[in-house]
Amino acid sequence: MNELDLGALLVSRVCHDLISPVAAVSNGLEILADERDADMRAHAMRLIEHSVGQAKARLLFARLAFGAMGSAGTEIELREAGEVAAEFFKTGKAKLDWQAPEFAVDKEIIRVLLNVAAMGADCIPRGGSLTVTAEQEKNIFSAAVVAKGVKAKLAADIKDGLALKIPREDLTGRTIAPFVTALLAKRIGCEIAYATEAECVRFDLRFERKS
Repeated sequence: MNELDLGALLVSRVCHDLISPVAAVSNGLEILADERDADMRAHAMRLIEHSVGQAKARLLFARLAFGAMGSAGTEIELREAGEVAAEFFKTGKAKLDWQAPEFAVDKEIIRVLLNVAAMGADCIPRGGSLTVTAEQEKNIFSAAVVAKGVKAKLAADIKDGLALKIPREDLTGRTIAPFVTALLAKRIGCEIAYATEAECVRFDLRFERKS
């Protein structure tokens, strides 16, 4: 599997995430077209508004987490990333607590951080807390993503993706994100470590800017 195939699989993953809210918008429009009952029409409008917001949040998140962002400069504010993450996780079971301070970091670091945050949410499918912290000391940026919830677990295939141990031809829509995240982290010299405890999975990121 070459880089084009990796890109195609990543696009497929993003499209999969958008299918549900877009389909809900379509259903809402069908109700509006056929329904005359005021309550049902109001329900359809709420469904459309909610689904459009969900689709927008997922697109903005994908744009930061997977997109090149070539026109946005070399750095992105952590505050902006936190706002995008807050909208993305708002309708999920993981409750985000974004504690990163307000400073700008390399856009590649933002991509790694957001993808790791999404992995953290996947570790607590029954719900729980997802805490993101970050700090900058001279030329070293470090961050932590802590997922706490009932039966929190980092799946074996996600571990393999982060370790780049999955053959490219065996990648799936589920494992493509950790694999690509690990490739990006390796390219920019960002270390990703993780640890698991009872009902907790912690990821630690460390990036040293070369002077």
